[in-house]
Amino acid sequence: MADEASRANWNFLYEKGLIEVLTEHKVDARFKGQNGWNSDGWRSITCKFNEKFPSAHFTKQQLQDKEKDLKASYKAISNAKNESGIGWNETMGMILAEPDLWEKCARKFPKLKKHRKNGFPLFRSCEALYE
Repeated sequence: MADEASRANWNFLYEKGLIEVLTEHKVDARFKGQNGWNSDGWRSITCKFNEKFPSAHFTKQQLQDKEKDLKASYKAISNAKNESGIGWNETMGMILAEPDLWEKCARKFPKLKKHRKNGFPLFRSCEALYE
């Protein structure tokens, strides 16, 4: 477990800002490698993010970890939406299902669990970034 000094305190505004910065960098081929952003890309992303949120002081590793977490949530919800009997509330960014089906889906896609009550309002932004 990381010590307290290296923990990032994320909120919705920071998450949304990270997705925006990543999306801006998506179109620039010099920042992309075969499997995602390269070192120059992450340096630029970190710089732009911290310019946008000067009080955040997030490190490259903290941004990489959050990007990985957001991508995993996006993938889990995207896959769950394709399951039979699953609905989607676009406004709330939330999976809709009967409790038994929701539990079954959450077992299949564990990242869903944290979005059961609060949804994932960044779903469409992540879709634009990752698809």
